[in-house]
Order: sequence, then C-alpha cells, then structure tokens
Amino acid sequence: MLWFSKVTSLLNQSQSTETQVFQFLDQVILAHHKFVRLWQIYLNQGANCREFDDTLAELQAVESEADKLRREIDTRLYARTLIPDLRSDVALLIELIDKLMNQQETVGVHLKVEQPLIPEEVHDDLQELLQLVGQTIDHTLLCARSFLTDLQRVQEYHQKVILFESDANKVCTRAKMTLFSTDLPLTNKVQLRYFFDRIDDVANVAEDISDRVSVFTLKRMQ
Repeated sequence: MLWFSKVTSLLNQSQSTETQVFQFLDQVILAHHKFVRLWQIYLNQGANCREFDDTLAELQAVESEADKLRREIDTRLYARTLIPDLRSDVALLIELIDKLMNQQETVGVHLKVEQPLIPEEVHDDLQELLQLVGQTIDHTLLCARSFLTDLQRVQEYHQKVILFESDANKVCTRAKMTLFSTDLPLTNKVQLRYFFDRIDDVANVAEDISDRVSVFTLKRMQ
C-alpha cells in the first residue's frame, strides 16, 4: 500500500494532469463509439453519404484531440513527476492506448476508400465483433484507471479483458469462415478479411495494454 499512497500523491501534485489523463481515457471511449457508428452507417447506407463523412470526421477529430492531450500529459509528466519509474510507465501506458484510436481511425479511412462488399450473411458476426471489441476496450480502460487509483482491482479487469479478447478472436474466425463460404468473388473475400482482422487487432492491442498494466502493477505489489 506504500506505493499506492505514492501514486495518489503523484497525481495530486497536479490536478490538471490527473484531469487530463482521465480526459484522454474518455476520448478512447468516444472514439470507439464513433467507430461503431461508422460501421452501422456503412451497413445501412454505404460510405457515400453525408452521415458517414460526418462521423468519420468526428472520429478523426477525437483522435486529433487525444493526440494533443497525450503531448500535454507527456510534458507535464516529465516536468513535474518526481518518480521516474512511475513517470515512464504512465507515459508508456498513454502511448499504447493512443494506438487503439489510431487503428480505428485507419480502418475508418480504409472503409471510406475501399468500400468493401459485405454480404448479409456476415452482418451479425460483424456487429458482434464490434461489440466484443468495445467490451475489451472498456475493461482495458478500467484496468488503466485502476492502475492509477485502485491497484486491488487491476487483476479483476485484466482477466475480463482476456476473456473478451478471446471471444472477439472466436467471432472473427467464425465471421471469416462464413465469409469464405459465400458466393462472393475471392478478391472481395480477401479484401473483407482485411477489415475483420484489423477490427480484431484493436482487441489484441487492448489486451496487450492490459497485459502491460498487469506487469506494472505486479512489480509494485511484490
């Protein structure tokens, strides 16, 4: 518990730093909401509509705002934090979480550019995959918040991340098997497989972050 008291003291050295860290995590939730909405619009209306373009622009704006927050947090951490080891871990955590949003933005742009054909047979699997990726992200963020505020709950959230990520992998595999059983031309199947894999990769990145947070926590609780 000694280390926990140090973390609390660290964050309390700058209320604005603490606020910015949690604002940054909130941006991740917002980005995934925009990402899911983008796919819903695509399935119903395609990519050549105002709503799709607006939602993609909003996703990019969220990612851009998160980038600004990340740079400000980095500056504050290195200027004000007195515990180098913790400072390094928090900075790395922020950097890794930023990759979640970068990946979703990249997939969104590719969706607009490539506009893959999506057969009706895989719609349900695609939406279930997006839901599971969202649950993986949500619990990864809970894991990250707990690392900063309540170490005792980190492992609980870490285990949930592992379970949701595993389920996402299974649904992704099922979706690809269904996809390749359809009459869609092979080139279209391969193109759509890319999107399934990139969506599933978001869950993989989230699990990697959760793994790292677990290590950060364990090394301080020994």
